[in-house]
Amino acid sequence: MTRGLIAAALICLAGVSLALSQQMLGAITGNVADDTGASVEGAKVSIRNVDTNLEVKTVTQSNGFFQAANLPIGNYTVTFSKEGFKTETHTSILVQGDRTTTVPGKLQVGEVATTVEVTATPLLNQTDTTTGYVLDSDAINNSPLGTGSFTQLAIFSPGLSADFLNGSGSNAGLGNQAIWANGQRDSSNSFSINGSSADNLFNGKSTSGVASGRFTLNTGETFQSDNSVQTSGSVYDAIGQGLPTPAPEMMQELRVNAGMYDVSQGGKAGAQIETITRSGTNELHGQAYDHLENNVFNAAPFFRNASPAYTANNKVPALHYNRYGATVGGPVIKDKLFFFAGYQGIQDSDALAGQSTITVPLSDQRPQRGGSRRHGAVILRGHRRSQRHQLGGPGAVQRQGGWPVSDPNSIYQQRRHTQDLGL
Repeated sequence: MTRGLIAAALICLAGVSLALSQQMLGAITGNVADDTGASVEGAKVSIRNVDTNLEVKTVTQSNGFFQAANLPIGNYTVTFSKEGFKTETHTSILVQGDRTTTVPGKLQVGEVATTVEVTATPLLNQTDTTTGYVLDSDAINNSPLGTGSFTQLAIFSPGLSADFLNGSGSNAGLGNQAIWANGQRDSSNSFSINGSSADNLFNGKSTSGVASGRFTLNTGETFQSDNSVQTSGSVYDAIGQGLPTPAPEMMQELRVNAGMYDVSQGGKAGAQIETITRSGTNELHGQAYDHLENNVFNAAPFFRNASPAYTANNKVPALHYNRYGATVGGPVIKDKLFFFAGYQGIQDSDALAGQSTITVPLSDQRPQRGGSRRHGAVILRGHRRSQRHQLGGPGAVQRQGGWPVSDPNSIYQQRRHTQDLGL
């Protein structure tokens, strides 16, 4: 009985492993015919990966059909040969994860030593009805991404829409966008990275449940009467339940299936979004990058620019955002073993949501005996938010000098203005 249970468990694990590997691997299939259209049986088919020299060989069946499954994603060269026919070579054949590429062969009568080269790249998916698309590393790296999150590329698929970017900071769910597919909720999508599920266990979404104005110490905050803040750490801290987001520079492929997907997917009713990270090749390659956002490149918001409350040098909110990193990959053992490594860091200091307008009584507007109370508006300037230093968040209410003010992070400014106004 025990052996039977162990065997059943091993079979289940093997099935799960096979299903996950299929999402990272592709296939090449096709038919080989001669000039008259008749099927060519026994033709040799050689499939070689251009970057790693991986080679898979097979032969055509009686109906001219061939198939090579479980191929790592990448660029391939497919060669057809048979005695009495010219050798035909197809270059630039792209294999994508969980996709089957169709490469038809047409052999011409002649010497085997004569080679016919075909450079066209087949783009039509002729084997399944999945609605969606696949982006390679070039398309991913050449697409402008406001916060460096791959979720911004998902809206290219039919039936998908996304919310506006909620800020440049890493606090806002690591820069992820909320995604809706075919009218489903934004918690109905499925995410995977290298074949492993990356679904958000906290809220099922790609975004964070924490507001964009709060960086770290998101939960367990208690504001005391002496203006101190007590906090307690939890799994919701720092990134606010954000979905893991590999850097675009480290991604080889992004695949979005919006509908008609097969049984290996479909755990949720929304889109199936899968990412595959890059791999090393026989050539040593690397890169260093830095994505810069700064207020010197920005224009002042319309209403902020028109408001006399802001000085000329304070019309544009402060913004200092850097997303930098480096990648390197290459061979450990040529044609056998490869490596790839990458690092990314984010530094963000801005005042996009950090300046507050509060209402306090001016010195000549104090309540007089038998008189009425009036208020004046004061702009607290110079308040900046940082993902490593900010405590608390906008919307919290404290009392200073008997008057309610917003944003407990500006206690220093509040006290300074209170003293200046003689309160």
